[in-house]
Amino acid sequence: MTDEPLNTLVHDLAAVAGVAPTWIDAWGNPQTVVESDLLAVLSAVTGRSLDSELSIVEASSSIQGALPPIEPVLVAWDGELTIPPVSFEVREAVVILDGGEVIPVEVSVGAMSATKKLPMGYHQLSINGGDITAHVFSAPMRAHPAPQHALGLIAPMYSLVGPSVDHGIGTIAELDTMADMCQDVGIEIIGTLPLLATFPDQPSPYAPVSRRAWSELFADFSQIPGWSEDPQHPGNDPLWVDYEGTGSRIRESLARYARKVSASPQLRSRVESFLRRVPDMIEYARFRALGERYGINPAGWPQGAEPPPERVRYHETVQWLMDLQLSGMSERLRDRGQFLYLDLPIGCHPDGYDIWDQPELFAPAGLGAPPDPLFVGGQDWGLPATIPTLARLDGHTNFRKAIRHQFSVAGLLRIDHVMGIHRTWWVPHGAGANQGAYVMQPTEEMFAIICIESVRAGAGVVGENLGTVPPEIGEGLEAHGLLGMTVAQDGPNMPASTDAIAMSSHDTPAFAAWWKGLDIADMLDLGIFDEERAVHEREARSRSIAGLESYFSTSGPIATRDALMEWIAGTDAAIALLNLDDLVMEERRQNVPGTYMERPNWRLRNRVTIDDLAADESFTGLLRHLATTRRGA
Repeated sequence: MTDEPLNTLVHDLAAVAGVAPTWIDAWGNPQTVVESDLLAVLSAVTGRSLDSELSIVEASSSIQGALPPIEPVLVAWDGELTIPPVSFEVREAVVILDGGEVIPVEVSVGAMSATKKLPMGYHQLSINGGDITAHVFSAPMRAHPAPQHALGLIAPMYSLVGPSVDHGIGTIAELDTMADMCQDVGIEIIGTLPLLATFPDQPSPYAPVSRRAWSELFADFSQIPGWSEDPQHPGNDPLWVDYEGTGSRIRESLARYARKVSASPQLRSRVESFLRRVPDMIEYARFRALGERYGINPAGWPQGAEPPPERVRYHETVQWLMDLQLSGMSERLRDRGQFLYLDLPIGCHPDGYDIWDQPELFAPAGLGAPPDPLFVGGQDWGLPATIPTLARLDGHTNFRKAIRHQFSVAGLLRIDHVMGIHRTWWVPHGAGANQGAYVMQPTEEMFAIICIESVRAGAGVVGENLGTVPPEIGEGLEAHGLLGMTVAQDGPNMPASTDAIAMSSHDTPAFAAWWKGLDIADMLDLGIFDEERAVHEREARSRSIAGLESYFSTSGPIATRDALMEWIAGTDAAIALLNLDDLVMEERRQNVPGTYMERPNWRLRNRVTIDDLAADESFTGLLRHLATTRRGA
């Protein structure tokens, strides 16, 4: 980053393309994107090589020439649609509701015009017999209310261990057991990490094959219709999930079940009914089957290749099965006043289905984050960036499908990196993470989708607004009824008015590791910290620990952890979230940010079964005490 002046033509193109030439960094300092980096991001946005003044002028003219005569998306908050003035002759104009009803409306030349109130939904404005169209999002101003004064317990599903049958990975059965335990002690929210499908050797739940399909590895074999086989294997690693070995055994068992389903007209009819309801899964199944035969990168598939029919039926069957089991669990929780709390990742694996389904929407750039105090070189997550102008023309179909999929079972949804609905940090392919720029997003339209889907599902929303967050995000969360979030490991210095407060997250060390400074040692070992910074971080950690012990009048990690949890439970936050790893004093980490193969991320298994925890009176007694504290706060 530098103060080098921007070329006027580049600056003009950036304004047209929605690329921000300046930004405020994590330290509060204004930054200007150097011209070469800005050109690289603009090339990714426009799909053009910008190697001359002429190419820059042509790109700007092309973008402006491609602009539709009316905004491609109009938002009608609380159903009140105002149509901006147009500069063309209007013979007739109607709004076609998503249910098919046609409503005549006024569209004026040179003046704003309003129509009668529209029902909630995704409608279409059609002008002059469809010569000109626009998407109309009729959205409630506020999302469905999130639970208030609620307590939650979070654990990755894969980390949970059952009492006797060891699948090598936690399943819906273990999460169900955790939910039962929570009901007994008075905890309303049952949280876990994304449950989305991943490639067999790439387990990160935040780089899924698709944001619209579930992972069959979490299937509860005791609840599969017409099936009794169990994929138990005595060689499972007791400490880490072996996605390759365990995943292969589970998929082999499910493949045998899928063949049984194909041979049973009654069971197959249930799958086909699901596919009629979720037709996207037909193409998804074909995609997965093609990837299994020809490799996960679609660019290497032979032209006209056809997938093996048996594998297509397999993926159709397991998606039906997971929909059946997760929907059933969600209904059980709702019936007794509990909420399944899920997480929506910001993007999809670069070889994933969502990109294959609509490749024109994605740029040759990855999503990431600019430099911050932890990652001074920035971050490149490798998740393909969506081109906002093309997503708008499409009516944001990809995002709508992704968020609706989560809401099909979630009673409460966390949106990871919610800042992404305002702006996203793009890293052009081949560039360093600090060579990117922010690309602005159609925030109002994204909020409208969230509100529509939230109200339709009757589910609240939490926006993960940690990190470098522009003020517009906080204002948007408040205006639309979404909760923000804070991780409060440092305790009482955090604001008590936070909407949702958690003791730790999947990206932070659990309390026991934090107390011992194991995360600092890990950063030093990885080369993210040098020795000087490690010394500084250890000193700061010692001061934080001493501050907690002084504030709570405690001594040692267990007493201080309990006091911190009690403080969290007693805050005015709408939701207080406990992490199972903190409760069991886990020292390993679910994920070390900034690493890929360097650490066994997303593989940690609990050392104690969930049934043993539920039978441990000291453990459940602590949970019951925290739930009582929460109710009395």
